[in-house]
Amino acid sequence: MKYSQLNMHTKQLGFSLYMVLIIMVVIAFMVVATMQGTSMNSRTAANDSDYQIAFHNAQAGLKAAQEKISTWPALDDAVKFSCNCSNGLCAAKGVEAESASTRLAKVESCANNNSDLKEVWKRENVFSDTSKDPSIKSEVTGQKYRYVIEYLGPNAESTPGVYIFRVTAKGWGKNQHTTSLIEETLQANLYEH
Repeated sequence: MKYSQLNMHTKQLGFSLYMVLIIMVVIAFMVVATMQGTSMNSRTAANDSDYQIAFHNAQAGLKAAQEKISTWPALDDAVKFSCNCSNGLCAAKGVEAESASTRLAKVESCANNNSDLKEVWKRENVFSDTSKDPSIKSEVTGQKYRYVIEYLGPNAESTPGVYIFRVTAKGWGKNQHTTSLIEETLQANLYEH
């Protein structure tokens, strides 16, 4: 009788080994799933942080454009807005050059009274141009943006000296593929002297 009890005892030891292996595999799957969730949350937080940097840079571009506009009344020559957006100054879609031009600003006439122009943010090479342009701020200062100013003309419903501009600014984050684009319409009191 002792012999049969001994056989039964050795069979039970093998079964517990299989149970422990199954439990370890289940725990390993749970650890892997938890690590993947944590990794996804970390990447999401990093992407959101980079987007916030790009948005902040675009806002810095808007501010730089506003500061540039505020210096124009002191200039002796009219500011020139071209179809190819040189120096960040663009002729606006749908604005006729003859009616918008004043002593302060001259608008270049583009094909068919600017009606064939695309919106600034859809034009080729407007935001990817890397030439020496005052509307581009490089990473040297920690900010990378480009702004484009469109002249929409004098405000006919207001007193003389009030002009309307549309500013489009694009900011980049630490990753070149993270961008933010902001567009704002400004009404500026620029009295000609």
